[in-house]
This record gives sequence, C-alpha cells and structure tokens, in this order.
Amino acid sequence: MKRLFTLSLLIFGMGCATQAQQIVTNQEKISINMTASESIEADVIIFNININAEGDTPRNAFSLHKERESVLADLFKKFDINEEDINFQPIRINKRYTNNGKSQLSATSQQVSVTFTDFEIYEDIQLTLIENNFDSFSGNFSSTKMENGKEKALLSAIEAAKQKAQLIAKASGVTLGDVINISYSDYVVSRPKSYARTEMMTMDASSSMMDFAQTVSVTANISIEFAISN
Repeated sequence: MKRLFTLSLLIFGMGCATQAQQIVTNQEKISINMTASESIEADVIIFNININAEGDTPRNAFSLHKERESVLADLFKKFDINEEDINFQPIRINKRYTNNGKSQLSATSQQVSVTFTDFEIYEDIQLTLIENNFDSFSGNFSSTKMENGKEKALLSAIEAAKQKAQLIAKASGVTLGDVINISYSDYVVSRPKSYARTEMMTMDASSSMMDFAQTVSVTANISIEFAISN
C-alpha cells in the first residue's frame, strides 16, 4: 500500500511540472532583433605576409625562402617592431606540377603576421616587399580600444531594443513586462579597404591614403524577448 501511495505522488508531481512548463511556454511576448554599431579610432595595423618560394628541388626552394625570410626579419628590425608583435607559422614545403604537367617544382609557404602602430612605415614596408619579389601580403586597420567599442555597441543595441519594444507595446495597447530571454551573436568587425600589391604600384607617389583618419566599425546583434500583458 505504501508503494502505491509513493507512485501516485510521483505521477501527480510530474503532471504539475508539465502544466507549469506549458504556462511559461504559452506566455505572451514581444521578440525584438536589433543591431547597433560603434565606430572607434583605428590605431594599429595588422599586416599579413605570405613568404613563398619555388625551386626545381626542395633544397633550392628552401634556400630562396630563407633569403626572403631574412629580408623580412631585417625589415622588422629596421622599423623597431617589437618581438611580441610578430607571429608566424612554420615553413611548409610541398611539390606541385608545372603548367605543362610534365615536371615538378618544390614550393614553400609561411604565414607571418605583424602588428604596429606607426602608420608612416606601412607603405615603406610594402614597397620593400615588392622590391624583393614578395607577391602576397595585405593589411587591415584595427584598434586597441576594440573591447570598449564592443561594449558600447552592445549597450546601444539593448537600449534600442527596449525603445522599440515600448513603442510596439504602446501602439498595440498592451503592457510591456520584464525581459524573459536575451541572446546576442558574435561581434562583426568591418575594416576599411586594404591595398594589394598591384594597387600599391599604381598609386601616385605624392599622395597617401594614410593622410586620412581611419575608424573601425564594431557591430553587435541582439535578440530580446519581453513579456507582455493586456
């Protein structure tokens, strides 16, 4: 008899939980999706370089690669770029067929990324790379104030979502309640255009885009659900 009584209580408890869940699920609500952006001053450049070389043998390709690697290292030393601002991957060597498909070449590749704050050296570095047969590099603006910009963008998105929800509730004749759910996506950072090797070669030497101030736009996407009542 005691076992039967315990089982009855268990079934009754499960029924209560199911009913409570249905009440929460059926709660009336307003869902708002909002995006906000914050522009912050660009004060650093992230410069990505791909060191590559080719040769008829792996040893010849590697030797040429080391020559170009030395040019890049000397360039960093010339402009006093800090060691902690330089990141690189190990050298990769592989074989590939030439266009005629009858012979093979050995090719190397190595990714290098450097961050610096002196915008005046940006074009000098690119020109030096071009003069030494580097053909794969690009730069992007960034900011050391990125985290602050992310927080401001998120706060702006939340405030805008609240105002939109209040407007909809008022126009619909309902009362806006508490927030019942909130989520946001990853921040999207858009940067100004970077210049590739071919574009740099066609630029007028007397002008420079670095003469203009640059900003970085940080965007926050947010979704908020507000409870409503009549």
